[in-house]
Amino acid sequence: IANYDGLFSVALIPKPTLTLQAVEQFKLQLRNPFDGEVSNDADMFLSGEIAYIHQAAWQAAIGGNMVAVVGESGAGKTTMLDAMREKIVRDRLPVVCIRPSVAAMEDSEGRGAPLRTADLYISIAYALDKKARVPQGAQRRSQFVRELLEKSAANGNRHLLIIEEAHATPGVTLNQLKRLNEEMRLGRQPMLGVLLMGHPELEKKLCRHDVRESMQRASIVRLGPLDAHLNAYLQHRAKAAARALDEFITPDGVDELRTRLLVDRGSKTPPLSMLYPLNVNNWLTVCLNTAAALGAPRVDRDVVRVAKPD
Repeated sequence: IANYDGLFSVALIPKPTLTLQAVEQFKLQLRNPFDGEVSNDADMFLSGEIAYIHQAAWQAAIGGNMVAVVGESGAGKTTMLDAMREKIVRDRLPVVCIRPSVAAMEDSEGRGAPLRTADLYISIAYALDKKARVPQGAQRRSQFVRELLEKSAANGNRHLLIIEEAHATPGVTLNQLKRLNEEMRLGRQPMLGVLLMGHPELEKKLCRHDVRESMQRASIVRLGPLDAHLNAYLQHRAKAAARALDEFITPDGVDELRTRLLVDRGSKTPPLSMLYPLNVNNWLTVCLNTAAALGAPRVDRDVVRVAKPD
């Protein structure tokens, strides 16, 4: 992926802001369907592929598995995680989500603060008992956390350790996550599932020889670009805002947007698709601004071709 930084800059753009002209022309005073985070289930777009990935992630929670969800920035990983956590709260499911802070996490001391095994144990302990006094020694700390998990499991709870930005997790910690997943069991019953969420670099890291312990046990699922689902996604976004897609963009405009977000990598390599939801939303907002500036009633093929981010 690092080799494609120059290509990314062609298709990945900063978040744009609707112009007043576009707001007035497209009657977007209340809401731009192609802007903002998913705030409820009605906003969620689920194709068969996306639904499969959601179900795979659930297996980490309910089955105690180790699952890695890999996707480019803006692919929908956070949206998926938010939907899972909201469902747990709304349906009062007996799943305890444990989310260690990754605000400063990097995979080396020189770049940031690596996530260590002690951090994982402390996060689990505090999630199960906010007043916990976690022992300092590794063996005592492990036994302490095991007892907390056993007590919680006896009350009918399942436990899910969620590592966001997992591409920045040190390889040694990834192996320790696998060991933690296997160690925290009651007989054959796992007490702690592990959900890793990260950029494509995570998959590359999991395939390294020094991380083979996790690589052989983690189920990797890929949250890919919209591609063939682009039109359905745009229609869903418009419908969720009680609007029709053809109020904003023509069919040939959708086709041209798809073409524009496929980055050519040469005759021997398939195009690189940047049709991720966040990027699509950003580009369509730019196109709406362009249409308003040109006096075009809707975004069509020509508008998409001349649209440029600020």
